[in-house]
Amino acid sequence: MSAAMPHLTEINYHAGREIATCEISLAGNPDTNEQLKRVERFCGYYDALNQEEKKRAIYQHLTGHLPPVSVNEAKALALKARALTGRELGEVARQQIREITAYHAAVNAWFADCDNNWEHIIPQETLVLHYSGQNKMAAQFVAKVNGVVAHTALTYFENQRRHKRHTGTRWLIIDKKKHSQSLPIAADAVFHDALSFYYHEQGEDVRIYNFKGQPLRKVNCSPETSLAAIFDHEVARKNYENTQASLLKEQGDVASAIQLNQRCYAADPLWQQERHNGNVPDKSDAVADVSYYLAIASSDNVTYISSVDAEDQERITLTKITLTIEDKIAAVEARLTATLGREPQHEEMREVLVRFGLDPRGSGRPGKTESSPG
Repeated sequence: MSAAMPHLTEINYHAGREIATCEISLAGNPDTNEQLKRVERFCGYYDALNQEEKKRAIYQHLTGHLPPVSVNEAKALALKARALTGRELGEVARQQIREITAYHAAVNAWFADCDNNWEHIIPQETLVLHYSGQNKMAAQFVAKVNGVVAHTALTYFENQRRHKRHTGTRWLIIDKKKHSQSLPIAADAVFHDALSFYYHEQGEDVRIYNFKGQPLRKVNCSPETSLAAIFDHEVARKNYENTQASLLKEQGDVASAIQLNQRCYAADPLWQQERHNGNVPDKSDAVADVSYYLAIASSDNVTYISSVDAEDQERITLTKITLTIEDKIAAVEARLTATLGREPQHEEMREVLVRFGLDPRGSGRPGKTESSPG
């Protein structure tokens, strides 16, 4: 066990993969700085890039425009060249700050026309925990833990276009203008097996409610979108989340969980039509692809939260499953299959693996295995 591991962390191995678990009691007041630091160490919080750092990494990869050195590095280089007065050293620092600011502005300007948004390779709902207990301090702590896990999760930039034609995920929301309404559930209301809402037909009008009786409305989809289409998409999304949760939590098969995310795109004719419409992939597509590969290459594990309530003793368990080089190669193959619309050839696989430091036969960081990436 490494020195960085939090106390009482257990390490197990399943199918050659390391699985670490960390249990934390929710009794009393678990919301302390010490407990949160323990979670952050376990999840590798300080090693994970934030969204701005990820943007800069994508920008550097696609443009070759490397960032200026830090202020301290600039001062050290200047002093190495010649002796400087305090005033001269201050001017070096101010000039370097201006260069860093200009670089960050250039990155933001470059992304301005990219219609992308952050996506979770494994659904966030699978990774975080919805606390339903009565301990308010425990609820605050779980919310903070969720934030740490979400920050360190596998995320990448994906093209926003697909959200504009989908009819699911966030298309059904509570009508906040009528949030105070609480209606009795009608006897002829139709409950859907997989979803947390029901609908009620009144003549030609169909109203949708959540289980609290609060009305819902359709948003971000055309008026002619049918209720059946919304249900079908929501059911497909729910099944997708359930399958990934089962692969990850029940089988420990993180590789298949990651691949499933991309295989869904590969099987989606509308997504394929957008990516393969006879045109060269646009800038947003390039950003999405590079972002995905960088996320896979730079991540060493997947962490999720689960809860245990035994003998009235609430606690949460953090589970961290390592990503092997084989997992990463499979993830690259799944992305290439989705973006190419076919199984990738050996040289296409190798080009991406080498480009992102994942070639097992080279000196890339993630591994040394000699298995073929094809």
